[in-house]
Amino acid sequence: MSDKLVQLVRDEDYLLKIFTKTKDSTYTNLTKELIKFISNIYRIIEPSHINGKIIAFYSLSDEISIDYVEGTDFYDNSILNYSFESAIFQLFQSDKMPLIYQNLNDEMIANLLLDDSLVTYYYCNGNESIFVNGEEVKIINKYSCPSIFALQYHFLNEVLLRYKNERIRKVSCEHFRKSWADNNFIYFINKPEDSIQLSLSEYLKNSLRGVDVVREYNLNAAKPVDVRVYWREANRAALIEVKLMGRSLKVDGQINTYEYGNDRANDGMVQIKEYIDLVEKDSPSVINKGYLVVIDGRRNGINPKINSISTENGMFYVNSGLVIDEDKRFHLTHSNIEKPIRMFAEPICI
Repeated sequence: MSDKLVQLVRDEDYLLKIFTKTKDSTYTNLTKELIKFISNIYRIIEPSHINGKIIAFYSLSDEISIDYVEGTDFYDNSILNYSFESAIFQLFQSDKMPLIYQNLNDEMIANLLLDDSLVTYYYCNGNESIFVNGEEVKIINKYSCPSIFALQYHFLNEVLLRYKNERIRKVSCEHFRKSWADNNFIYFINKPEDSIQLSLSEYLKNSLRGVDVVREYNLNAAKPVDVRVYWREANRAALIEVKLMGRSLKVDGQINTYEYGNDRANDGMVQIKEYIDLVEKDSPSVINKGYLVVIDGRRNGINPKINSISTENGMFYVNSGLVIDEDKRFHLTHSNIEKPIRMFAEPICI
C-alpha cells in the first residue's frame, strides 16, 4: 500500500469519527497535531517492543492538567526512560515545551482519559484510541504492527510475504535459480547461501522505500548477519538470517549429497538471538528486530542418481512447519525477535 493511501485511510477513519462526535474542528485539528507528535515519538520507540502505555494529550484551555505530579520538560529524546510502565506527554497549543510524565498510576491515567477538557491519544497492548469529551474513538488497525503510526516492520513483513510467493515458491528469481544444481530444483548446489542472500537483498532494495540494505553486516559475531535493513528516517533496523533446508550436492568428484535438516532452523534462532544481543550493545540508539527466514527445499524419497521427482515426493513437505526447540523459541520471549518465516520452494514434478 502506498504512503498516500495509508495516510488517506488513517485520516478518513478516526478523524471523521471525532468530527462526527464533536461537530467542532478544534478537536480534529488538535488530533492531527497529536498524531504528528506520536509519529515522531515512534521514531525512537517501537510499540511492539514495549509493555507499557503511551499517552499524549492537549488541554483545550492549554493548562497543566495533572495535579500533584510534576512533569519534566521534554527537550531531548534521551530523557525517555525505556523501562516505563507508562509515558505521558502533555502538549501545548502555545510554544511551551511539551512535558513528560512517567509511571503515573492507573487512577491518574483513567482521569486523563475521562477528562472532557482534553484530547488524548492512548496506546496499550496493540490497541490505540483517541479520547475526546471523555469518549473513546478507536483507531482501527488492520496491519501486522501494533500501531498504524509505526508501520516499518509491517511493510517489511509484507515484502517478505511477496518475496515468498513471487520469488521462492516457483523459483522465479534469477539469483535463486543459481542456488540449484538441477533444472527441476531437487538439489541445492554446494554452498548456495550467497545466491539466496543476493536474491533476498535485491528484492528488499527494490521493494522498500527509504532504506539501506546491506549484505554480510558485521557485528563481531561468529559470522556476519546475512542481511540488514535500516530505515534512515525512522531509526529502525531489521537483522535477517537466512537458513535453508534440503539436500545439496557435494563437490567431491562423486555424486554425493549432504542434508540440511530442521536443526538449521534451530541454529538460526540461536544466531538471531546472538545478533540482537550484540547489536543492542553496538548500536543502543537504533531500534532493532531479528528475523529468521528459512528456505525449505526438502524433497522426499530422493537419491543422487535421480534427476526427476513425482508430485507426491516433491510436494511431500509443502505443509510441514518448522520445529523449534522449546529453549530456542525466542520469538515468544523476546519482543524484538520475530516468529521464523518458512518459504517452501516447489520442484518441477513429473
